[in-house]
Parts: sequence; structure tokens; C-alpha cells
Amino acid sequence: MKRSEVIKIINETYSVEAEYLWDGETHAVFRHPASNKWFGIIMEVKKKNLHISGYKNSDETEDVMNVKANPILIEDLLHEETFLPAYHMNKKYWVSIRLKLVTKDALKKLIDESWNLIKPKVKKRG
Repeated sequence: MKRSEVIKIINETYSVEAEYLWDGETHAVFRHPASNKWFGIIMEVKKKNLHISGYKNSDETEDVMNVKANPILIEDLLHEETFLPAYHMNKKYWVSIRLKLVTKDALKKLIDESWNLIKPKVKKRG
């Protein structure tokens, strides 16, 4: 998937705009409006920094999206080439998705899970 497609899906599904916190448009952050916490970030990262085999000395880049996920799910996802240990985030709770390899349905499910993990918890009255 292309980064523009992902941004459109997030905007249409959650009414959230991409935030560009750093110079340029290589890193797009998505925040849950109720908690102000990130539920996703799209980044352009050098493949050598992602530890993709065959790119140890390459400056070639790839778009990835980090989302929060259940640690057990992350363990399962990392067996597929589409998913990598989270770049620049807590690898126990976040996973990097290679946008050029992921299916639209899989991406939407993972974004939705991240959204739900980040939203504020409803406090029960005792």
C-alpha cells in the first residue's frame, strides 16, 4: 500500500489528520483525539536500519507504519516478512508494518486494534 492510501483510510475511518512533527513529510503521526496518544506513525526509514536482509550497507528507504498491538500477536506477526520489530518504539508493544507488502485488510485490522488499545479506558463505578 502507498502511504497516501493509508493516510486516507485513517482520515475516513477515524476522522484523524496526519501530524508532521519533524521537518518534511517523511514521518506522519496519528493521535487518538480522546487520549492524545499515538496509535500510529508512518515513517520513511533506511532499510539497513530496519535490518532487512540484503540491505546492510544500503541507503535505500522504505515506508513502514508502527502500530500498537498485543505482545502475543506481535510474536506471531514477526514470522512474516511483512512485519518487523518496531523501529524506534517499544518492540514489546509496537510492530513495524512494511507498507509495500501488507494487504489492505490486514493493515485496517492492525490500525483498528491500535486505535482500541490507545483509547481511554472507561472507569467502572464501585
